[in-house]
Amino acid sequence: MRICAHDLIRTERQQKRNPMISVGFARVSKKRPCRICGKPTYCGFSRDEGTSICMRISAGSRGLSRNGGNIHVHTDIPFVTIQPRIMRPISQSIPLAPPEIRDAVFQELIKISPASNYREELITGPSGLLSRGLLEQHTTSYGALPPTNQQRAILAGILNDYVRANFPEHAESHSGAGIVGVPGFWQELSGMVHIWKPRNYLMPLLVIPYKDANGLIQACQIRLHANDISSHQKRYCWLSSPLERHGTSSGTPIHFTFVKDELAPGETVLITEGALKADTVVRFRPNARVIATSGVTCAHSELVKAARPYTALIAFDADYRTNPAVCRQLARLIVHRLNDSREQQLRSTTNVLCWNGPKGIDDAVRANVRLRSLTISEWHATLRNEPLDEVNRFWSEISFKP
Repeated sequence: MRICAHDLIRTERQQKRNPMISVGFARVSKKRPCRICGKPTYCGFSRDEGTSICMRISAGSRGLSRNGGNIHVHTDIPFVTIQPRIMRPISQSIPLAPPEIRDAVFQELIKISPASNYREELITGPSGLLSRGLLEQHTTSYGALPPTNQQRAILAGILNDYVRANFPEHAESHSGAGIVGVPGFWQELSGMVHIWKPRNYLMPLLVIPYKDANGLIQACQIRLHANDISSHQKRYCWLSSPLERHGTSSGTPIHFTFVKDELAPGETVLITEGALKADTVVRFRPNARVIATSGVTCAHSELVKAARPYTALIAFDADYRTNPAVCRQLARLIVHRLNDSREQQLRSTTNVLCWNGPKGIDDAVRANVRLRSLTISEWHATLRNEPLDEVNRFWSEISFKP
């Protein structure tokens, strides 16, 4: 269908009032890079092409998005022909199952479908768990999804029976489909239950649990095998099913390697990216207490709240030194943390953990390289070129002084 002129004018007016109004947002890619910076990563755009969220360039933007990106509203949108897409009917969003049910289902999934079912692909292979430095006993904490939709449907059916037997009231509230409400699971109109997407893969998928502050598995990520992803696809994604019938979203929860009530205020926690990375850090530093987000742009508010009573060491990947977008997110988290401490009238210390060589903190501790804890001012003094310019620009936009 063709968009007429008055529709474009109306959309532009709506965006001027609220730049986030659109038909939905998508991430940039090599096929569709950012219109502002030209890069294929980190940024986003509205599907109607009226708005770009650029993580690198702030000049000309209308303000900041919730994830710290720069909102650019385009006023030069031509008459665009939008190709109709065939969409499956989506039922009303299903609320999350209670934490104890989610934990029980994911624990049972890992028990009956462990990563060890696919030792060469997920454990001993070139990108397997052992290659990260994890020991054999650590691999029992991870699960696996079979590569075919039929195999996964059988697994979903077994787990559905498990919920019906152990949580009958929850199952009855969903007409016997007890698995409904657990992220990643969904139900056909026929009543058959499934886990993950209705497609086949070449290789099994690694299941990575994300534990809450009480040690319960609240959600899981999956890691696709290298043979199943193209160059522009992400390897890690949430085990989530919001677009499927009777499915639900996992959200973007954070991961704890410890039970929060067992760690006294004033102790030190390390903040990093990814549950698997956090678990690897604990493998080499058993006394470490780690909180992990799924990505540099995600769940900053949750991280700040979780780390509020503690001294915080922020250990994002070392590519912030060369990547302005990553550096901006690190600066954004620092601002959020320091402002929160001031509002809560806490004397919490916030430092940045730095090292030379490996990209991630997991590889750094595995290689036993020297780790340096820098104050915010010391960290800022290490920045150079575009990352430094981006941090200075961001902090000036919000009138922040560390």
